[in-house]
Amino acid sequence: MIKIINTIQYEIEAQYQEKSMLTNLFSEHKLWGWIGLFIIFFAGCTIFIFQILIWEEENKK
Repeated sequence: MIKIINTIQYEIEAQYQEKSMLTNLFSEHKLWGWIGLFIIFFAGCTIFIFQILIWEEENKK
């Protein structure tokens, strides 16, 4: 009985393929994937820089 269950589980795992939107973005649409990464990176840097400027302004007061 256990051997049958293991065989069924093995067959199910072999047929299963996960489709990730992020993986598809980089494998099928490389330009949009890199543009998206750069937008996220530069947005994070901009937020960080403005936060530092706000802290410096508060320290001067």
